[in-house]
Amino acid sequence: MSRDDVLELLRPPAHRAPLIAAGAVLFTVGIVLEEQRLDEKLPLGVHLLLIGAAAALLLGIALLSPLDGGRPSPSQSVLLVCGLLLFWLALIRLSQVLGGDADPSAGTITWTSLVLAAVAAYPARARNSAIATMITAVALGVAVLAAAQWLFGPVSITAYRWLLLVLALICVLASLAVRGSRPRDGELLVITGGLATLAIPVIAAIQVLLPFGGDEELLPAFWELVALAAGCGLIAYGAVDRVPGAAWLGVAHLAAFLVVVNAGAEETLLWWPLVLLLLGGGVMVAGLRPRHPLPPEPAGYSVDRPLASRTDDER
Repeated sequence: MSRDDVLELLRPPAHRAPLIAAGAVLFTVGIVLEEQRLDEKLPLGVHLLLIGAAAALLLGIALLSPLDGGRPSPSQSVLLVCGLLLFWLALIRLSQVLGGDADPSAGTITWTSLVLAAVAAYPARARNSAIATMITAVALGVAVLAAAQWLFGPVSITAYRWLLLVLALICVLASLAVRGSRPRDGELLVITGGLATLAIPVIAAIQVLLPFGGDEELLPAFWELVALAAGCGLIAYGAVDRVPGAAWLGVAHLAAFLVVVNAGAEETLLWWPLVLLLLGGGVMVAGLRPRHPLPPEPAGYSVDRPLASRTDDER
């Protein structure tokens, strides 16, 4: 089979793209299960070849298929997500082949995430893929968090919270920069920032919901405020710009906020219940206040113009 024949196979017709994407999802799940069950049964080199070949196949189909109106179709986006996920797993296997531990260290997560971000940046720019932009942002965020532990040793939970907040703000600023030229990329960057802020209350909520979550102090008031503000902001953004994903992410923020705030709370309206009742009620009253009648429109008037300045229809 010639090179042109192989490339032709990797460019399926458009009507088959959804079927191929559905198969790619099942294929990816199967590869992950194979890696888990045969982890110690096969040599590391065989694992690397299997995952690498699968990632190359899915990414090849996604990158060689024609674009739909200058952007990847939903099916191509699914292939990109599956291919990049397998590519990251292949990088983890490569680190083990090179002598790394079975459990990825902070250094391994740092360099594999940076490589993943660099690879995902190509379809993000060359193919106008919004989902690839989001994967790039997530991979860079994971690299920053892992690098903090790799370079400075064990980092406190407060430091991680500040890093997550800074990453969220960077994503929001980046979304504003691409909002006009690439609106879909801007939407997913906002969602990426929301994932960063959601991690703050979720980590604290795990301590409440799970018996082995630990005895560390839950969220201080400032971080509770961050979770509340991020949740309300995401819901407002999702409603105004019609981005359902951002709205649902905002609901998740508020759910985690409720779990953390109610943990060990006394049976009293102080402080969050009272603050929210007063703030929410005040906003509603401001919106429902009586409207003042508008001033009457000025009475019409006419100006007599010279006959010479009138048109034929006005004479």
